[in-house]
Amino acid sequence: MTVREMVENDIPAVVKIEQECFTAEAWSEESFRYRLGKPGFISLVAVDNGEVVGYIAASEILDEQYLDSLAVRADYRGQGIATSLMKEAFDEEKTVYLEVRKSNLPAIGLYKKLGFTQYAERRDYYDNPTENAILMRNENLR
Repeated sequence: MTVREMVENDIPAVVKIEQECFTAEAWSEESFRYRLGKPGFISLVAVDNGEVVGYIAASEILDEQYLDSLAVRADYRGQGIATSLMKEAFDEEKTVYLEVRKSNLPAIGLYKKLGFTQYAERRDYYDNPTENAILMRNENLR
């Protein structure tokens, strides 16, 4: 498995993973395409045997970075791909922020393992179903 920059040809596979993982609020092809090559955006894919098996979309403003979306194909989960994508995407000198559904215990477990801590909870942040978001940050991802 390798991690590399996302390119135009990766977008259909990325959108398929996005739709499988985030049916209610899935990003469109245009959303991913808009970010490619633009300053302030990080778009990486994990590739195994020529197939996109995961991706990360992040953004950065000055000394802060934000996890915007992260997903791994169901048949590739538990292999450290999300961890590899996060470590590749983020700069150890910057604070990283994210929000996650309160019920997404596997993701929360991953983030805690990477040193993220909860600093707030945002009521009714998510739709379909309505759910609170846990706000987390990490000041030293490495």
